Amino acid sequence: MRFKPKLKLMHKFLITYLLLIMVPLTILFTYTYSKMSQMIENNVTQSTQQAFEQTHSFLSYRLFRIFDISNILSIDKNITSILLKDPSSYSLVDQIKDQTFLRSTLSSYENNVDVANVSLYLNDKFIYSGENVNLYSIKQADNSKWLSMIKDYNSRYVWCPSPYLEDTYKPSNKLLALTKSIKNPDNLSEDIGYLRINFDKSTVEDIINKINSFEGGYSYIENSKGTIVASTSYDNLSKSRINSDIVKELSESTKEFKLTKKNIDGKTVLISCALIPKTDWYLVSILPYSSLLSKINSQRLYLIVIVIVFGGIALALSFYFAKSISKRISMVVEGMRGVHVDNLDEFIENDSEDELGDLINNYNYMIMKMSVLIDEQYKLGKEVKNSELKALQAQINPHFLYNTLDMINWMSYKNMNSEISKAVKSLAKFYKLSLSKGKALISIEDELSHSTLYVQLQNMRYNNRITLNINVDEAIYFCLIPKITLQPILENSILHGILGKGNESGTILITGYIEGDNILLKVSDDGIGMKETELSSVLSSEHTSSIGSGYGLMNIDQRLKLSYGEIYGLTFESIYGYGTTVIIKIPLIKE
Repeated sequence: MRFKPKLKLMHKFLITYLLLIMVPLTILFTYTYSKMSQMIENNVTQSTQQAFEQTHSFLSYRLFRIFDISNILSIDKNITSILLKDPSSYSLVDQIKDQTFLRSTLSSYENNVDVANVSLYLNDKFIYSGENVNLYSIKQADNSKWLSMIKDYNSRYVWCPSPYLEDTYKPSNKLLALTKSIKNPDNLSEDIGYLRINFDKSTVEDIINKINSFEGGYSYIENSKGTIVASTSYDNLSKSRINSDIVKELSESTKEFKLTKKNIDGKTVLISCALIPKTDWYLVSILPYSSLLSKINSQRLYLIVIVIVFGGIALALSFYFAKSISKRISMVVEGMRGVHVDNLDEFIENDSEDELGDLINNYNYMIMKMSVLIDEQYKLGKEVKNSELKALQAQINPHFLYNTLDMINWMSYKNMNSEISKAVKSLAKFYKLSLSKGKALISIEDELSHSTLYVQLQNMRYNNRITLNINVDEAIYFCLIPKITLQPILENSILHGILGKGNESGTILITGYIEGDNILLKVSDDGIGMKETELSSVLSSEHTSSIGSGYGLMNIDQRLKLSYGEIYGLTFESIYGYGTTVIIKIPLIKE
């Protein structure tokens, strides 16, 4: 015994509203959270990448200006000519003059933006080598790491972090510098002096700090030896610094400043690395993934609150609405119970003017007219149902299907694999068009394709005895026709027309054109034709055959008349011994 849940209408309303409200809200929450998380992550990474790229570009520009100054000074002919002078023949007057020139030249490049100080290290025997403002003796740099790197590695220049600057004349931990050897123009293997351009570390740190727009992010610069040049957070740097080999690897692999996700000491971070041109310094930016997640989680909390608030309000309103409707619909239910016992005289009292009140008024009117309409609707429904059943018989056509499958079975015994494949494909397409996704009307083009497939299958059965020619105006290809209109006519033409002549072959011609507001389709065959007695009764219930073609023709005619009116349907022209023409008349209806 089938179980029927005994739920009141109000409970069903509440369950329905619960499903209709909470399920979409849950799906919406999940989808929104997923998309929002992705958007936040994309926005964070894009903004970080953009900030990194802009910082890298600006820092490269600033350092290149310093590098350009060093190039200008290191090849200045006046400076190199002074450095090449012999101290033993260097007069005091000339030295004072040269000192003034050198100080003026070097100090002219000093400014508060890029360069803090320009120093020249020169021959110890020059009187002004102890000037200690812009001019220094080479001995003063003997203990500095930058000088030893220039000499040991035969480097032309060295970008120096603070630990490389160990001179006593200025606090080195607040400075960065570019040091460069000045070569003898006549002997490039000989250093005749050294140039040092100092600039403030704090300026560089202010620049790289612009990358960090999110809490927990930090940036730093290190050189190729792994020495820290500048950093925005030395505390974070001491806790989770990236290995120098990883920095170099990422700098080479990410040419477009892309963020790379890495696991460092059990923590996931997003890293950007890039080499600064003309230097051996690497700009590194690190954003802890936890910072990104905290931003996403805060948005998730807002979403949860919104879902709870609006979901609660919606459920409360749905309860009130369900209760109101349930109470008033019960009045209609009580009234309709009388209809169950064929009581069509009992009316429902109504004192409301809204939609439910209108429903009650229409119900009262309906039962008043029902006794008259029910007989007419029953007769019409019975007639339509019979037509539908006959249409279904024509669609399925078990004799045609049986004969086709029997033909395929015979082919299988003969190992006619290609013919079997062709037959199966044609049969599948034939029934696909027959079903037409349940549509009652299809295009004339599809109907012609359906007819072609039917003839192909019949030709496989009857050794290609039927020739099908189609001469239909393309203007009607996209007009509509009830499906499976042509196939029963073709079946009749083949079985009772062409095959009725004996073993002879035959031709079927389908033509079609527009006539006024109608379409005429003609199916002509050169079969045996019909006598006048047969022609007059072809659409009567008495004209049937063992394979059902008579039912098909009669069904087509009834379907067309029921669908479009009595002026439409089938007419026949036939001369016994010469063939038959079936004329189909339908209204012109475009897709």
